[in-house]
Amino acid sequence: MWGGLAALAVGLAVAGLAGFAAAGQKAGAVTGVIDGVTLEGGQYYVHGWACQEGQRGSISINIYANHAAGAKPAGTYVMAETANLENEPAVDRECHDANGGKHRFHVALPNQLLRSFQGKKLFVHGIAVAGNVDNALLAGSGKFAFPAPKWPVDPATPNFLDGARVAAFDTAKESCEQIDIPDAAARAFRDYKGVVHLIASHYVTRAGLGPSLAAAKHNCQVVYKSPHDGNIADFDDATWLNSFYDVDGKKIVALGHMEYHGWEHAGMCASKNDSASCWYNVDTYNLSEDGGYHFARPKPPANYFLSLPEKYQVNQGPEGYSVDANIVKVGEWYYDEVYSWAWPPNCGGGKGQKACLVPDGACAIRTANILDPASWRGWDGKDFTVEFVDPYRAAVANPKAHVCVTVPYLDYSTGINYHPASHLFVATLWNQGSASWGPQGVYFTTSPDFVHWSKPELAMTQNQMLRREPEGNWSYAYFSLIDAKSTDSSYMTITDTPYLYYVRMDGNHPPYQRVLFRQKIKLDWLAELHKK
Repeated sequence: MWGGLAALAVGLAVAGLAGFAAAGQKAGAVTGVIDGVTLEGGQYYVHGWACQEGQRGSISINIYANHAAGAKPAGTYVMAETANLENEPAVDRECHDANGGKHRFHVALPNQLLRSFQGKKLFVHGIAVAGNVDNALLAGSGKFAFPAPKWPVDPATPNFLDGARVAAFDTAKESCEQIDIPDAAARAFRDYKGVVHLIASHYVTRAGLGPSLAAAKHNCQVVYKSPHDGNIADFDDATWLNSFYDVDGKKIVALGHMEYHGWEHAGMCASKNDSASCWYNVDTYNLSEDGGYHFARPKPPANYFLSLPEKYQVNQGPEGYSVDANIVKVGEWYYDEVYSWAWPPNCGGGKGQKACLVPDGACAIRTANILDPASWRGWDGKDFTVEFVDPYRAAVANPKAHVCVTVPYLDYSTGINYHPASHLFVATLWNQGSASWGPQGVYFTTSPDFVHWSKPELAMTQNQMLRREPEGNWSYAYFSLIDAKSTDSSYMTITDTPYLYYVRMDGNHPPYQRVLFRQKIKLDWLAELHKK
């Protein structure tokens, strides 16, 4: 997931080499110009163009501060982007590109980076994609400086935070191996001995253990290890355990998000590198019978829980469902939600587009039997009747009948709880900027029935979070609520003062430098919870 930039660079390089060989041409030099640094709508951008002469393919650019990358002293790496925007004929001529490729760049300079590099000179390198050709410094490098950050005016937000944040798991200090990272939202449950298990899963899963949430310390014992099974019909490649329910202190159900990585298995992807087009997602059922210290995979197909009603198709992804929220029981029903990528590729409601079998969005699901993975049903627009079918066990006569009707807002959720005082479900949302209902930040939405959700209410913007950080290149993900005062052993219920858990990632040391934080918050401002 976090290897995307590197994979993209490798993919472009391979494509460029192939084009060079096919044409029998000599690979040309890397060239380009920084046109300027401008303020547009409250955001600073650096813009210009970059290409490799004679190559139609877009190239990557690397931005440095103080000096060029190979200078003495060397410059400081800032960020990478791609020069892949439309350009004018004059740029095509400079690039010796008669086919009219895309070579312009217009790169946003985030305020958090400007805080670190303001006043320092800006350098941009173009990265070669073909032949034994050196990367090159673009003309104009050193002419411009990083400007001071211009933080936007924050919208009105509530008095949300209720105490200092605490690191619940810091990979720089506590990881048991390099890939031991929090790569999913935090969940918790209490076992038959009263021990609290705090899990923010990766495909090799470990837990924090302790007598309470606050005392749970990261433990190196492996709870679950993905086998990376190349037989896709086994649904057993790389699995993140994302949803837990404590049945009796010993039996702990775990719903898993299984990613089939086609590029890692022979003949299953056109690329040998991380590619979303070879990414197939299935949700699986897993069970612990020792209180959550080990989770077992039932033998296929008993591990099947939920999927797209279509088999994997090479280079036609991403496809499938991902279970990203936690299980909540209210009355006789257990509820959860899964996210679906729009599929087939390039589908939609636009002119000339094919209709989507599966729309992009969230599917609400429920069951009355948590120990029977086949009993879950999805929302059909009127009731929970959609039955999910394993396409590898039998032909699916009517795939559309096995696809949910999406519900609003939950596609931005990685945590769901129940607030007994108001009799409402509460979903924690992280808007990374693509949602149309407000700025990037943390939001909450509520529902009385799990399918009709209120308009999200903003708790805190991303900019407000970033301004509290030390200098660095930070991003956030995987937000959830866990309440130390919860009376159930799965920590699905909350009061007005839960902990907010989230992961902060270090963009200067990706992808393994991460911290799972917890911070006490207040929800007494959330209107739907406190209607008179």
